[in-house]
Amino acid sequence: MKRKHGLQTDAGFTLMEVLLSVAIILILGSLLVVASNTAMQGVSQSFKAVSTAAAFTRIDQHIRASANNVHIPYWANPTPYIEAFTAELYRSKIGNYIKSARVVFDRNKVPCGIEVIYTVNSREMRTVALFSSVVIMDMAQ
Repeated sequence: MKRKHGLQTDAGFTLMEVLLSVAIILILGSLLVVASNTAMQGVSQSFKAVSTAAAFTRIDQHIRASANNVHIPYWANPTPYIEAFTAELYRSKIGNYIKSARVVFDRNKVPCGIEVIYTVNSREMRTVALFSSVVIMDMAQ
């Protein structure tokens, strides 16, 4: 501001003062835009990670609950039960996520569960679920 003989006049701001003020406001505004964009990207990535984890949990729970409902009588051939279970798993609401499913055998070559590999948002997960009842081998063998 201009001063005349020690007294302040109402002449206003100089051009340099106005330009400097505008430059400072532009710099602060651009910093605010960059910071808000970075924060929004972080929120987006966090949301994707949380939704992926939630999907993994839902799929895992579905596989385990389905495997728990498999009851293979000890006198029956387990193959039809396992094939029906696997086919139903692929037809279920999680079927689109499943990459592979294979039967897990115990040391006596008796099927005891299923291993399922599934993919959500380009991330792969593996779940092994045991059947609630399995064929019992004859102890005399």
